[in-house]
Amino acid sequence: MCGIAGILDLATPISPETLDRFTDSLAHRGPDGRGTWIGPGIGLGHRRLSILDPTDAGACPMEHVAPDGRRFRITFNGEVYNFLELRAELEGEGWRFRSDTDTEVVVASFARWGRGCQERFNGMWAFAIWDESARSLFMSRDRFGVKPLYYSAAGTRIAFASEIKAFASLDGFRRELDLEVAAVSVERSQALEGGSDRTLMKGLNKLMPGHWLEVDREGRVTGGRWWNTMDHLVEVPSSRDERVARFRELFLDAVALRMRSDVAVGTCLSGGIDSTAVASAMGWLHGEGRGELRRAPREWRRSFVASFPGSFIDETEHATDAARHAGCEPSYWVFDPKRALDDLLDSVWSMEEVYPGVAVPIWSLYREMRRAGVFVSLDGHGGDELLGGYTWYLDWPMDKVNANLESDFHRTLLPSILRNYDRCSMAHGIEVRMPFMDWRLVCLAFSLPPEDKIGGGFTKRVVRDALAGIMPDSIRRRRSKFGFNSPMIEWYNGGMIPLLSEVMSHPYWLESPWWNGAEVRRDVLGRCAAKSWTMSDWNLSLETWSKLNIVLWTRMFVDGEVLRGGGVP
Repeated sequence: MCGIAGILDLATPISPETLDRFTDSLAHRGPDGRGTWIGPGIGLGHRRLSILDPTDAGACPMEHVAPDGRRFRITFNGEVYNFLELRAELEGEGWRFRSDTDTEVVVASFARWGRGCQERFNGMWAFAIWDESARSLFMSRDRFGVKPLYYSAAGTRIAFASEIKAFASLDGFRRELDLEVAAVSVERSQALEGGSDRTLMKGLNKLMPGHWLEVDREGRVTGGRWWNTMDHLVEVPSSRDERVARFRELFLDAVALRMRSDVAVGTCLSGGIDSTAVASAMGWLHGEGRGELRRAPREWRRSFVASFPGSFIDETEHATDAARHAGCEPSYWVFDPKRALDDLLDSVWSMEEVYPGVAVPIWSLYREMRRAGVFVSLDGHGGDELLGGYTWYLDWPMDKVNANLESDFHRTLLPSILRNYDRCSMAHGIEVRMPFMDWRLVCLAFSLPPEDKIGGGFTKRVVRDALAGIMPDSIRRRRSKFGFNSPMIEWYNGGMIPLLSEVMSHPYWLESPWWNGAEVRRDVLGRCAAKSWTMSDWNLSLETWSKLNIVLWTRMFVDGEVLRGGGVP
């Protein structure tokens, strides 16, 4: 898990200084090491988070020489969990390896199978591979877009990086807000991440999930979609018990694969179904006589819990029960609204895109994990959108369930959630692994009938049934569900007022083409002064935050202002 960057320019030599700045702008994603490599017309950069083979042999950009003498260079972000199986297959064909990383297996797989290697990988990734003999650059992003990859193409140069903020360090890149994208973001930001390759930064695109891009020796750019879940549905047993058993088998294997690490792993626990399922599976797999866990670390019994004392969203009791059941030691981050405000603008900088919510609790919990010396977290993200976890799903007509879930999973809700968790975790050098995002499990889930997902007043029925005897019944049978939110109403009635006042006095707010700046300012600050925000204003608070976010984003990412803290910038 790392930060990657690169520059391809067939007309102008790559500047080492430019590549260094471009690469090191991603130091937070890879605090354990760095590397750059420059060849004719190509420069690759890498910031390393050492998870597999932390020795120098695992450093990137990595060179690999195929048995026929062809040379490749890779810069890689992510994990391919089935690398041990792929390595054994390649070694059986005469391939040799110098490291114990998945990175070398990825580049060898590309040398062996070309673009076809992508369908062999079980994991999350964004990588770029330079083929020295063909003088071509190949880039790929995982099936569901867990790991990010952005690129710009201008003149003879193509540049790519893991995050938008890196391009602020790229010589010659013009920073400009894309007004069309901003207009959409204000209204429906969650639909943008999975529905378009455009970003808030004009001239900067993201490689879409399940897509590849290639630049040949003449500078010609080609690309396409290599993965569509709905083309890979599977036959499922007619018996519900057999379907549940199949889900259980795949889920446990997905957890086992994601425990492959050479450093300690842990988990974030909310006390809900998904995170408890993951933690419980980890504990179950470590039980006696339950099979071999290959390349799993000895240290795995750490769980991290966000506590919201006195709040209706507090799930500390459930999370503590889940940790004890799994045999984990819980660590608690206690939410303090006043202290959390100090991290507000740092979280906006980390998030990089507009989102109708404040990510401080997520951002802070991963910071605590890093401080505790745990750098890998197995979390439950993806389960809600895959298996119908939100309470409003219970109101859907059964014949619409799978189609609606397919949209939420691939295009609307989940893509923005994946982006948020990548940025919040990688802001602190934490790798998040998501068993529910295993492609085999995803294909199975979309092949299941809707009644396996919702019904009888329960969401995620197949998970509840499959984990019987593995996770505690007190949580397995829970119907209540809370989001991972910030106290927006409380903040609007108090602590956030200085920030609101400052941002709403800025010309970007007052002269906005998307809302009446002066009128909205009067209304919002009037409510703040009267401390009249209530929970019935929740949607309005989120809409207001999206507008604030656009102004803050423009100031940070376009104007280059350094904004920190939660009061007046």
